[in-house]
Formats: sequence, structure tokens, C-alpha cells
Amino acid sequence: MIKRQFLRSFLLGLVCVFVFSGLPSLAALKSTDSTSINSKYESSYPVIPIEEQPFYEELVSRADLWLHTPLGQVVGNSPRDTLLNFYAVMADVGIVIDDVTAAHINDPGWFWDRQTLAEMEEAEELFSAAVASLDASLFPQAVRPYLADEAAIQLKHVLDYVFHNSRQELTIPDASGMRVINDGRSKDTQSWTLPGSSIVMTSQLADDPVNTDYFFSAETVLSAAQMYDHIRLQAEELAAEPFVAATFYQDFIHTPGHLFPPKWYLMMPKPLRGAFETEVLLGETLFQVALSIIAVALFALVSLKLIQNLVLSYRDHAPSRDDLQGIWMLDGIAWKRVLIVLPILPLTKLTELFVDEYLNFTGVPLLVFTIVFEVLFFGICIVFSFLFFEALGRSLSEAFVKFSGSHESWKLLRTSNRIMPLCRISAGIISIFLIYNMLLQLGLSPTLVLALSTVPGLAIGLGASKLLSNLFAGLSLQTDRPLRVGEFCEIGGDLGFIRKIGLRSVELQTVTGIVTIPNSVAEETVVNNFSRNKTNAGSVQSQGLELRIDLDQDPAFGPDQITDLLELVRHNLASSAEFSCTCVTVEVDSGDQAVLVCIGLIKAQGWSDYLAMKERIAVRLKQLIDQVERSHFVLPVAYETSAEKLQVIPSLLRSVVAANPGFSMRACRLMEISEFSYDFKCHLFADGIDYKCFNDSIDRINKAILAEMAAQQIVIPYPTAIEIQRDD
Repeated sequence: MIKRQFLRSFLLGLVCVFVFSGLPSLAALKSTDSTSINSKYESSYPVIPIEEQPFYEELVSRADLWLHTPLGQVVGNSPRDTLLNFYAVMADVGIVIDDVTAAHINDPGWFWDRQTLAEMEEAEELFSAAVASLDASLFPQAVRPYLADEAAIQLKHVLDYVFHNSRQELTIPDASGMRVINDGRSKDTQSWTLPGSSIVMTSQLADDPVNTDYFFSAETVLSAAQMYDHIRLQAEELAAEPFVAATFYQDFIHTPGHLFPPKWYLMMPKPLRGAFETEVLLGETLFQVALSIIAVALFALVSLKLIQNLVLSYRDHAPSRDDLQGIWMLDGIAWKRVLIVLPILPLTKLTELFVDEYLNFTGVPLLVFTIVFEVLFFGICIVFSFLFFEALGRSLSEAFVKFSGSHESWKLLRTSNRIMPLCRISAGIISIFLIYNMLLQLGLSPTLVLALSTVPGLAIGLGASKLLSNLFAGLSLQTDRPLRVGEFCEIGGDLGFIRKIGLRSVELQTVTGIVTIPNSVAEETVVNNFSRNKTNAGSVQSQGLELRIDLDQDPAFGPDQITDLLELVRHNLASSAEFSCTCVTVEVDSGDQAVLVCIGLIKAQGWSDYLAMKERIAVRLKQLIDQVERSHFVLPVAYETSAEKLQVIPSLLRSVVAANPGFSMRACRLMEISEFSYDFKCHLFADGIDYKCFNDSIDRINKAILAEMAAQQIVIPYPTAIEIQRDD
């Protein structure tokens, strides 16, 4: 019971506190009469009209001078010159804008006439001269021209308020006045602050230390939007005062065009224009948002289509690695890619200018949109630079090869591997410069950009040491040139043709596939280069070939056979168009096994050519070995053969051999009296005939020998027949 009473008392007290504490606010809500601070707190210092300010007469004369002779510069060598020139010029620009926009009602047509366009051009020039008096260095470079235009108009409204609401005489010093002011200061400063405001005029510019003219300070320009927001309502109440254009800024940010909206826009019905100028997104109007969406959509559609074509060019038109003739098409494909990407660059800038300059985006939307499109623009520039230098390198490679009078694919590959790394390095340097410029455009200071660049350098030094070693090794390979594209080499046990020497690796086409060898490995390992470095212009690259064939015949080759074999092999290879610079010899290994060694050069552009030539040469050598083996044989005759008939055998054999073209008999000697017969060792030699003709000739010779032996009644004994006779 006690708890319930306590709870009721607590709730009642809480309600009373809320009610009584809210009475003053409720009274304020019910009060409909609001008074400004000027009417609530009266001042003993009355507002001095601008007409009574000491600078008014000079302001009038300056305004008249600028309106009728719009030449010269707004900045002067004193705060008085710059400030009065700026205010007079901006007032003249406001007058011209009001006159032009009001004249559209009585001017037929949907576009401005020539005279009006001339007036608008003069007003734009005046406005540009006024903007030039602002130090906008604190704005990011990408949005600096747009924000400087806004700041100039905002400062004009702030000056309207200051000049028409000042309660003290505004004495704006000239050059002599600045010297007097500095005489009363403890330290000379080249700056002056407009009384009753935070507007500072200064000649101290960070970007120009030797400057002597006075500008609106960078801090003043940066805070112009904040000052304008503070006095916007009061400034709009000064519409009837001289030199005031009360709706200057609001018209500027709510209508398309720069200073002057298009006439067709002004010709639209006021209700429709009012709907278009309704703010819908962060201060941007419906008209601005709708047209910006359409512009971005068109940009995206066109860019995506071009990017799709770029991707397809890599997938559909790139030649394969083995297509040596296809490398002559690479320059055309590369230039096609350049032309695909090129339209995106102006399209990006046109979209950015359309939204920022024509639609007059302001505030946060301006910053976000401009930054996004600046990043896109510089990114596309980087891609374009790589594609352009790729195409340039391909074209230069072809030009150098054709200028030398050659049209060989291997020579184009070699030239490309010298030129392309240089082009790619150039594109990389330009890309670094573009990234640096992009960071400056986005507002980063040069010092900060240089500081940030140390981070990638540290990352490269710590984590990319292998990449750097391969890079420098690649430069060494390109400089010393122990390897060249098209040469036939053995690198670390891998045998093949050099297809590419890049900045990171060497590509070796072996018989089974492509082997990628890091440049650092290729530089450190033993390289056996089978190709001649010196070739005639226009000739195919030569590759070294070594063939070793064991002479494992039974019985083993004798000296005469080895001599004949060397003679035949040397003569055949010397007359061959596929094998040049030959060296032929016979070696004897540790097991007394004779080995035929043939070393020379062949001209092959790939593994298919290389293997085919190696196969043809190896088969021909085996045929010559068989030919020598068959050209040396033993002719046995029976013991019963008389001495006269033994003397006839060499001449008989010579006549048989002479009947076969290409054959000659070098010797027919009774070299051995064996267990069963007298053995004549016959030594024939055949040259200039192919293997088939040789075999056919051997067949005819053997048959002719048998016939002649039978005619002379010379018996050729057989061991089996003799053994049978002995058994009987």
C-alpha cells in the first residue's frame, strides 16, 4: 500500500515538472510576433547608407568605367583598387544578367540574338576578371574553377550586406594608406581586413611569393559560403538598394547555363520552371538532377559498349603464340584498341563539364561528381597511355624490320622485344605522372603526395625484391644480349627457341610446351646458345645441331670404312641446303666404341621445322652408314680354284662394278686364307646416288658376280657343304 502511494506521488511530481518547465516554450510557440535583434536592441550608431560612405563616388565612377570599357584587370596594388573594382564589376554583371533575362519576354524566338550574345560574352569576361581577384588556392584543383565562381558571387552578397549595413565609415586604404597603417604596426603585413567583416585583402600568395597586387585571401574565399549562409536572408532584403543583385546567387545555382540561362529555358511557363527549380537532392533542383542522370546514363552506355569491344579485341583478334605470321597483325590490333578507348576521354570530360558548368552543380554533389569523374578520366588516361605506347612500339618494330629490307617473323619478334620494354617503361612513367597529377587535382598537397609515394617505394623494397631482381636482370639481358628472340638455346637444362625476353621472364618454347624462366635465373645459369649471332639481313635465324650416332656394326668398322664414311657424310652434308657449316668426325669412347659426330647449323623457325630437319639428317646418316657397310664385303672362293682364275677375279669384279653408274671399285685383294676358302676383300665406293638406287645397284652387282663366277667355273664354298663332304 505504501509502495503504491509513493509511486503515485512520484508520477504526479514528474508530470508537474514537465508541465511547468514547458510553459515558457509553449508561450513562445503561441507568440506570433517576432522581432529582429536590431529592433529589439536599439543602437546609438545608425546605419550609414552606402551613398554616404567615403568610397561611394569612386565606386560609381568605377562601375560606369567597367560597364562601358570592360578591359583591364580587377586586381590592383592596394586593397582599395581590388575591392572597389571587384564590387563594381560584380554589380555590372548583375545588372547585365537582370537586363538580359528581362528582355527575353519581348524578344521572339527560342534562342538569343547576336547582340544579346555579345552582351552576354562581355558579362562573362567581366565575371572572369572579377573571379581572378580571388585566391582560390585552398580549393582542390578539380573543382577550383566552379567553387571560385560560387565564392565570387557569395562574396558579392556579403559585400552588399556589409556596405549597406555598416554603422561606421568604411575607409578602404590605397597604397599610401597601407604604408600609413604599417607605420602604426609593430610588424609590416601586406594584408587588410574590411571593418565589420572577416573579409581579408592580401598580397601574400603562397603560389606567388613576389606578387605585389592585392587579392581576396585564400581563407576568405574558402569561408565565403559560410559567410553567405549567415547573411543570406538579410542580403535578399536589400533588393532595392544600389549595386545590389539580391537573387544573383540563387539564380546562378537554380538555372542551367553559366551566368545566363538558355532562352528556351526562360520561355517555359513559370509554373513549369518553378517545378523544375524545386530542390530535391542536397540543394540541387529537379531539372539538374534529371539531366545529370540522363548524361551519366548516356556516358555509361557508350563507355560500356566501347569497353566491351576492347575486351573482345583481346579474346577474338589476338594471334596465338605459335602463329608467327600473326605477329605482323599486332600493330593493327593495337591501334584498333587505341581508337576504341580514345572516345571515352573527351566523353568523360564533356559529361563532367555538362554537369558542373552547364547544370551548375554546387556543394557536396559538385564535389562528389567531379571527384568521381576526375578519377575516371585519369584512370582512362592511364589505360590509353599503355595502349598507345603498345601500338607505337609495335609499329616502330615493324618499321625498323621493313626498313632493313627483311620480312622475317623471327626478326620482328627480336626487334619487338627490344622496343616494347622501352615503350612499356615510358607508359609506366607517364602513368606515375598522371597519378601524381590526379592526387593534386583531388586536393592533396605536393608535399603530402611525395610523402605518400614513399609507401609504395617501401613496399617494393620489402616485398618486391624478386620482381626488382628480375627487372634489372631483364634490362641486363636486353643490354648484353646473350640471348635473342628466335635463337635456339639450352637454359638450365631446358632446350628450345627463345620466343620472348620480357622485363620479368624469358619464354622458351620447348618441344612439349612454353617454359617461363625468370630473368634472374636466366642470367645466373649456364646458357648454351646453339644459334649464330651474326646472320645476313633478311635470312632466317640458324640453330646449331649436333648428332652423335654409334657405329655399333658387327664386325666393327675398319679404317677404310671409317674413311669412306667420313668422305660420304661430308660430301652429302656439304651439298645439303638444310645443313651448313658442318663439322664431321669420328670419336672413340672409353669402351673403344666408334661414334660418328656431325655438328652444323640448320635454319628452323620452330620445333616442327627443327625436328623434321633433324629427322631427315639422322635418317640420311644411317643410310650412309649402311651404304658403307654394304660396300665392304668378303668374296670367298674354293681352294680348288687355280692361280690363273684367282688372278681373274679382281678384273671380273671391276667389270661388274663398272656396269653400274655411280659405283667404283677401289680394291679387291686376297687378304686372308681362311679355314674354308680364299677370301677376297672387296672395297666398293658409291657416291651421288640415293639410297634406293644404291640398294638396287647392290642387288644387280651381287647377281652379276654370281653369274660371272659360274661362267668362270669358280666355286664359292659354303662352310656347311664342306663339313658334309668331310663327314662323307
